[in-house]
Amino acid sequence: MNRRINYFNRLVVLAVGLLILAGGSWAVGLYLDLPLSQRLTDFIDFPAWRAAPEQPWFDWLLAGLLVVSAVLGGWLIALNLRRYRVSRVTSPASGTAGTIELNLATLAGAIARELEEHPRVDSVLHSVTRYWDRPTMTITVRARPGADIPALRDTLEQVEKEFRAATPGITVTTEYRLHLLPADQ
Repeated sequence: MNRRINYFNRLVVLAVGLLILAGGSWAVGLYLDLPLSQRLTDFIDFPAWRAAPEQPWFDWLLAGLLVVSAVLGGWLIALNLRRYRVSRVTSPASGTAGTIELNLATLAGAIARELEEHPRVDSVLHSVTRYWDRPTMTITVRARPGADIPALRDTLEQVEKEFRAATPGITVTTEYRLHLLPADQ
């Protein structure tokens, strides 16, 4: 996830949370007969609110709010659901003679195929995405019940060492997830 999108999400959650907190505090204050809550309630012109649906501008206001809310909601959903795929990274060994680029998805696929040959491994999924402005390679190993976990962990550590030896100087975060399948009843 992009850092700016994450900060924006936090700002939206903060604003909505503060609005909910203010509304809840106002309702509790009304219940407890606090003077501040009573003064805020006195500012509300209830006859005007009740008469608003009969006004000619009310339908246009609702339609405008619907369109703005739909566009804003769709934009927020699209912004957060966008995949941040990383296709190629440039090696620091690149020089004036040329650029060396590595496809991390291809390397992740090779790692996945190697891990699938391990006994008791059912399947291996891989993805390479940009998370917090860093390329992140995720390898998810699904092992069958009864798998030798220490041996599998040693294999993952060896794979990590081989990956780092093959890609010196490349900044990529690797994440290995080990999922054990449920045992048959």
